[in-house]
Amino acid sequence: MAQQVNLLTPILLAPRRHFSALTLLQATGLLVAAGVAAALWMRHRDHQAEADHQALLARYATERQQLAVAQAGLPPPQDVGSLQQQLQPLEAGNAQRGALLASLGDAGGQRHSELLALLGRSLPESAWLSELRYAPGRVELVGGTLDTGVLRPWLGRLGAHPLLAGQELSALRVERLGTPADGTGGRPLLERGDALARSPLPVWAFRVVSAPAGAASAASATSAPPGAAP
Repeated sequence: MAQQVNLLTPILLAPRRHFSALTLLQATGLLVAAGVAAALWMRHRDHQAEADHQALLARYATERQQLAVAQAGLPPPQDVGSLQQQLQPLEAGNAQRGALLASLGDAGGQRHSELLALLGRSLPESAWLSELRYAPGRVELVGGTLDTGVLRPWLGRLGAHPLLAGQELSALRVERLGTPADGTGGRPLLERGDALARSPLPVWAFRVVSAPAGAASAASATSAPPGAAP
């Protein structure tokens, strides 16, 4: 009868060691080094965060001080009643300007430029205008002249123009430039300086105010000195 003899005895082999003392020591040293590195990194991050926090607190304190200075420089709060009183004249002025714009719009945009062109074409060479006031139904001309004889014909041509239909340029006032004001206490009609006042030529200031054609007889015209006005 055949028999098999096994000459390999496992009990005689050296046992396997998976973790030796050296391996464990190396692993422990590696873990300790990693922990120390992590602790140093966390400490550095803590210092950096603390520095950022201190800088933020310093900036906050500076901005708070600036805000306090700005608040101290603000004007004291005003009463609502006083503000309303200040607002009322402004609103009234805006209403007047709006009414003026509306009246000018009703009169037509081309009417004013046509009137200026008419005055520029018809004004005599010896006369000039220093002020022009125009509103619907009223025209006021202030100027000067070296010859008062040209005023009446010029005003007649203006009154006959269709732009001044319904208006009569009858209220004419003439003063010698450089003479004292009249007894009413008013100023001279035209102030052109000392040069014209010392001029050897007679210089006259005039003022013309239009009136409706039906009420022209009620307007009073101031006559010029003898030999000056036509």
